Amino acid sequence: MSSLLTGRRGKKRAASPSALPAHPQRAVEDTGTSPSGNPWQVNGPITSGADEVPPSGATAPPQVVEWSQGPALASKAWTALLVLALAAGPVALVWTALRPDSAPVVSGTSGADQTAAAAAAERAVELTETWLRADRDDQALVASLTEASVGTLPATGLTIRDSSVAAVTAGDPAPGGTTWMVTVGVDVAEPAPGTAVPVADDESGEADSSGGGERSAEGGDNPEPVLVWVRRYFQVPVTVQRPADEDEPLAVAALALPAPVPGPSTADAPGLDYPRTIAITSDAGESVAAFLGALVAGEGEITRYLRPGTAIQPVTPPPYTAVSVMSIGGSHEISDDPSDGEGTHALVTAELTRPDGEKTTAQYVLTLVARDGRWEVSGLDQAVRTETPVAGSGESGTE
Repeated sequence: MSSLLTGRRGKKRAASPSALPAHPQRAVEDTGTSPSGNPWQVNGPITSGADEVPPSGATAPPQVVEWSQGPALASKAWTALLVLALAAGPVALVWTALRPDSAPVVSGTSGADQTAAAAAAERAVELTETWLRADRDDQALVASLTEASVGTLPATGLTIRDSSVAAVTAGDPAPGGTTWMVTVGVDVAEPAPGTAVPVADDESGEADSSGGGERSAEGGDNPEPVLVWVRRYFQVPVTVQRPADEDEPLAVAALALPAPVPGPSTADAPGLDYPRTIAITSDAGESVAAFLGALVAGEGEITRYLRPGTAIQPVTPPPYTAVSVMSIGGSHEISDDPSDGEGTHALVTAELTRPDGEKTTAQYVLTLVARDGRWEVSGLDQAVRTETPVAGSGESGTE
């Protein structure tokens, strides 16, 4: 034993942790960039410390001398633990009986719930459309879609379009099924603000239900009101019941008539984060214009402007005849003599020409990467850069 201790004292002490070199992989993770400093280079060359060979002068680690009393101590420790476990058994039983029930684990929406939500949404949309279009002769039609009393219907139904589901909220499950609160958005044709709505009475004292919205020549010369499309929202509670036989369809019932409710409020939108100006006459600008022309106007082969490995299909048949790029904003500074791997996210504003000659403005978010001295499109971005981080908007404010 003394010779072993003497040997240990004679060995050179290992360097302290503060004196060891930083691990190259951790250094990359801490800085957030690749060793080359190029933010567009993914998985750059990183040296792994696992394959490093120790210097030839390094001292081998000392041998471990087994302590003969270890097995005996381990046996005593296991005996003590067994005694404690037997003693703790009654205590654990009491705790199990007295502890409160644990909260249920919240999981994602199941396939069955999605099916029930879709069924509830479909009935809510059907009832809302029917109720808005209905007139006094449609009592039975509306009653067939809801358990509620139909009550009063107007002499003339409304003109509507573009119905969609704005929100679906599930209530507490019950033995009879789950009740869903569905919010439906609908465009309704209404008189423009400040426009008088003419009312025509016939001999029976009822309002004119011709739907023309104006008096006859004998009754006056009120002009037809100017109608505008207004987005309105309606809430409908719908219960969905599951049948005992899984092969049978779901049972659906609207519990009340549609109720007009406020629509979603307008959010404070953050600014977009594309601070660099890219000239439309630059090499990058010309590549973008050619790519968009191939994408939506059928101008040339789109693969000529794509980075290898990028798959983007053109719109067919082409909905536009020409594309004119108006401006390009970039997330990074670029040049006309780029090195391989340079890149930028780009916000492109373009003017699109329809087959009838009319024009409309559209905006695209792209990623451009340089290769062999030219700029190529490596993808249509699925997220937009914003100055203030927004969930689902992608990276923001960083280079």
